[in-house]
Formats: sequence, C-alpha cells, structure tokens
Amino acid sequence: MSRGHYVQFHIAATRKPNQQTKPYETGMNLFTTKPGINVEDALITASEYLTCAAATAYESADNSTREFRALARAVMHQIEAARVLVEAAVAGLEAESKTS
Repeated sequence: MSRGHYVQFHIAATRKPNQQTKPYETGMNLFTTKPGINVEDALITASEYLTCAAATAYESADNSTREFRALARAVMHQIEAARVLVEAAVAGLEAESKTS
C-alpha cells in the first residue's frame, strides 16, 4: 500500500461520523432490495454474484499456500452448490410460467 493510500485510509478510518447525517429508517438496511422485486430477476442476479464469488475463490485456491488451498476449494464447492440451487430455482420458475 502506498503512503498516499495509507493516509487516505487512515483519515477515513479515524474520521468521526457527520453528526448531521440522517439515520436510516427503523428496520432499513443500507443495502435493501426494492419491495416487489421480481423473484426470477433476484435469483438471476444472485446467480451472477455467485459466479463472481466462485471466480474469486478459484483464484484464491490457485494462489494460496498448500495449507489453505483445501479451505479455498471448500469455499468453491459451497459457492457452486448454492449457484446450482439458484439456477434450478430459476429453471423451475420458468417451467412454472410456461405451464400457467
């Protein structure tokens, strides 16, 4: 990390929150999905996120030391399992919409 990046990170990490910032509504999260989001669209987006996570896990496995490689491969397996489940759910929704 360059000195400039370190200084920027240090300033951001030690800065006090702006007291004039409005708090989030009760029960709201910074990353909240829109109400009424299409389930199929949400599942497709989740599958895309899992594909990106899998690529990161593959790179981690390929570039990690021997003792951590098995852990990275376990993460890859879990991500792939989740992605397959999401894709099966999308296929089920598509089949359901064709029959109705």
